[in-house]
Amino acid sequence: MSEQPEDEVPSEPADPWGSVRRVREPIAWILLVVVAIAVLVSALQLFGLVGVPVPVPSGPGQAGVTLGIRASAVAPQFVTGGIFAVPVLSVILVVFAGGLTDRARDVVLAAASIQAAALILGVVSFAAAAGSHLRPGAWFIFDAVDLVAVAAALAFTIAMLRSPALRLVRPQWADLEDDEEDLGDDDDFGAGDNDFGAGDEGFGEDVIGFGDRA
Repeated sequence: MSEQPEDEVPSEPADPWGSVRRVREPIAWILLVVVAIAVLVSALQLFGLVGVPVPVPSGPGQAGVTLGIRASAVAPQFVTGGIFAVPVLSVILVVFAGGLTDRARDVVLAAASIQAAALILGVVSFAAAAGSHLRPGAWFIFDAVDLVAVAAALAFTIAMLRSPALRLVRPQWADLEDDEEDLGDDDDFGAGDNDFGAGDEGFGEDVIGFGDRA
């Protein structure tokens, strides 16, 4: 009676979430690029550079669009929910969602830089808008709360950047320096080989001289 082979059970992959973990870092970089563009455009609007108009009402009684007017219109753009939440999400993706990625420290450093720029520009806009007295009501309370939220997000990112786990992650330029040092050590080893060859030549000359005397 012949034995029938049992049906082979397909083995499960060792890491079923591996494909998801591989896209964490590219998604984090895309999110940071989007936020950086938003902060850059808002900064161009704040300082009134050509080609980036500010949507503020104008009338015959206004002599021109001043910094205070631009700040009154642009100030909320530096403290929106996406400005401080998206960098934090990028940090969570590369640090907590499945362990550290290869360039987690670079992502966290970029997130901290974007948050710091948004916070500084937000404070400047807040001060200029408050000095212009163009926005009625208690707007400054809500903007101040948003600035505190941005500062808290920046503090979180800096704390992650200073954590021992990220300090152990070597930046890419450090590996390049180690490679250059290794190449320098190889050159020294080659120089030693040349010295050894020169010693061999001297030994050969001694042997020839001894043969002549014999």
